[in-house]
Amino acid sequence: MATTIDQRTKIVIHGVTYPVDPRDMTAEEIREHLFLPDEADIEVLDHQDEGDLTEVGISWAEGVDGKVVLDHIRRIIQERMVRIV
Repeated sequence: MATTIDQRTKIVIHGVTYPVDPRDMTAEEIREHLFLPDEADIEVLDHQDEGDLTEVGISWAEGVDGKVVLDHIRRIIQERMVRIV
């Protein structure tokens, strides 16, 4: 599990699940897991030594429309976020 941050909108999504530790995944594997297009760049920031969770940052190419960004964020929340019942 990791905190996922969209750099354009500054939306922070806590509790995004990953099949393995995101630090052990390639950017392409993360992109596929989060349903992201090639226009999204991935950066994994490791804060484990500071006692914090790992952060996965998503940056977008300048030409990507804001609606596209929000649609992808919505899908990540719907399909990859931990559900508490």
